[in-house]
Amino acid sequence: MRRATLARILVCTAVISLVMGGAQAAVAGPSSGAGKLQRHGLAVYEWHSISELASSASRARLRFLHRHGFTTVYIDLGEYLDVADLPETPEQQARLGELSLKIKQFVANASSFGLAVHAVGASPTWTEPERRYLGPKLVRLVGQYNATAAATERLQGVQVDIEPYLDPSFFDDEQSALIAYLETLQGIVQAYQEVRAQPANDRLQLGFAIPFWFDGEGESPGPVTFDAATKPAAFHLIDMLKDLPDAYVLVMAYRNFTSGRDGSIRHLRSEFRYASSVGAKSGIVVGQEFAEAEPAKITFHGLDRSAFEKAARKITKTYGHLPQFRGLSVDDVDAYMAADD
Repeated sequence: MRRATLARILVCTAVISLVMGGAQAAVAGPSSGAGKLQRHGLAVYEWHSISELASSASRARLRFLHRHGFTTVYIDLGEYLDVADLPETPEQQARLGELSLKIKQFVANASSFGLAVHAVGASPTWTEPERRYLGPKLVRLVGQYNATAAATERLQGVQVDIEPYLDPSFFDDEQSALIAYLETLQGIVQAYQEVRAQPANDRLQLGFAIPFWFDGEGESPGPVTFDAATKPAAFHLIDMLKDLPDAYVLVMAYRNFTSGRDGSIRHLRSEFRYASSVGAKSGIVVGQEFAEAEPAKITFHGLDRSAFEKAARKITKTYGHLPQFRGLSVDDVDAYMAADD
């Protein structure tokens, strides 16, 4: 379910991930500079297919991520969900079992490096009435997987990244589109609360990725009336999650600079202010882009990793004192590894 570069251009900025957690590593610790970021959390997207995740090359990548201070890896569970959504047959069950085993192998490898693994899924079409069941199904599927997995094989979170604005029709009636989006998220949160009641999922995390412009500022979609209140979509989402300490909003603040009105720090301000004002127990994570994309200002592609680390330290210095701050993330493993130090 990897997003296309063109789609990122159309929405002007965009998305990605971090979060909380990760077991203590039994291997050599991260470099000193990365270790400072690691205290708040540092995550990365791994976009290779499930079938490729259990390879020896994948283990080398995990070793690299640990050495550079990452605490969490996000994997695309789209293939697993697609198979689970097929009519149940012996062939479908066999394929589901094969994919489950691949996931267990990858998570066990990641655990050996102290890395947590979170599942990612979604599509802009998930807000359509006939497809709204898929978000809750993804959460329940992760819960079912964890129920059959050993502790070191369990997924520690699930992130839903719907991005309804990638469908051009979103802008024809933004208010209706945002209401459909929020209704969809509400159903996912309800499913998450049910799954969290299960012993194997009592620490499961839930995240939603949103663009920074869901805060209603500038020329962004304005406040929307939902659940008897009128406010920006980002604030409605924070309200849904505010009593869930293991939940978070991933704000996609894609900029390769931090200062000024168009810098990442300014684009994060409204979300952090609102979360703080309502005393949210849930968190906010900051997504940064490393893959090739246009315009150039939205990505660290072509820059050294040290440029990202410098920006990350500035973001952390600005927001790290807030209890809602849960760290940063980058997209993606391939682009980050290809960059110079």
